[in-house]
Order: sequence, then C-alpha cells, then structure tokens
Amino acid sequence: MRSVLIFGCSLLISVFAFAFTNTNNNSEKKIKETASVNRVENIKALQLTGSVVDDKNKETLAGAAIIVDGKKYYSDLEGQFTITGVNPGKYEVKVELISYEPYITEIDLTKDQKLKVILLQK
Repeated sequence: MRSVLIFGCSLLISVFAFAFTNTNNNSEKKIKETASVNRVENIKALQLTGSVVDDKNKETLAGAAIIVDGKKYYSDLEGQFTITGVNPGKYEVKVELISYEPYITEIDLTKDQKLKVILLQK
C-alpha cells in the first residue's frame, strides 16, 4: 500500500511539473509571435500605378503584362494598371505585349509611385 501511495504522489508531481513547464513555453512562444507580428505590421505596403502607351501614336495599350517581383499583372482597357501591397525596395519591372519590344526598368519604391511605360512596336 505504501509503494502505491509513493507511486501515485510521484506521478501527480510529474504531471504538475510537465503542465507548469508547458505553460511557460507557451507564454514565451506567444510573446515571440506577438513581437513578430508587430514588426510585420510596421512595414507599409506601397502602390505602383501607371499606364502603358504606344510610342508612335500615343494610344493606350490594353492587356499589357506587367511583371513585378515575379508576379504578373495586366493593364486594363484604358491601358492603366494598379499594383497594391508592394513592400518598399528595389524591383525590376518588365512590361510585355505581343508585337511590341519588351520594356525593362528598375524602380526603387520608397513611396507610392506612378510609372508611364512607352512601348515600341517591333
């Protein structure tokens, strides 16, 4: 009977120690996760807008592919495009359209920016 009582007490102490250790680890993890989220929220996402036009007749070009940071966007029927949620930094912007020469430029986004792209026909 005495050995059963000692075994039960040691089991109870072990369970309590494990639960207390787990609680401390979880609160430390929550603090670290909160700090990470705060750092991410401080970065302001920027917006890149612009238009795509033909060099010769200055008409707007619909359906041009604008590639920024490996993602592809398209100009609308008026040749306009808007890319939201871009983090500050340097980017290569490539604009392509069938029967036009590709347009490549590098931009340094520190604030919202407007870009005018002029494409040359092949």
